[in-house]
Amino acid sequence: MITKEQKIIDLVYDKLPIKAFPERAVLGKLRESFPNIEVKLDTIFEIHRMIDGGNEGGILCDICPLDFDIKNVETAFLCSITHFRIKVGEPHFTELEKYRKDRIKKLQKQNNPFSFFRR
Repeated sequence: MITKEQKIIDLVYDKLPIKAFPERAVLGKLRESFPNIEVKLDTIFEIHRMIDGGNEGGILCDICPLDFDIKNVETAFLCSITHFRIKVGEPHFTELEKYRKDRIKKLQKQNNPFSFFRR
């Protein structure tokens, strides 16, 4: 059975790289990984590959800064798509953002011990 993650990955595969902006939670790790680049909330990054992490991992993305020479990179920066906002106008923006927002809601519900009281 094909997961919804894999369906989205297949949908955008031939449109990669896709531009995205980091969320606040991942800024520190990005600054560690790319010390020669000023990393802010409006720094444009590119998603070069997407990997299906299944129900537990969601969509994992191989990320690097815009116009970064990926041929000389020794390690990859792999991160959940939930930590990046897709740039408006990118291919399949609507599908990617819907998945991302739904995934964030799902994770918040899982992490809230009182979520079962909500109706």
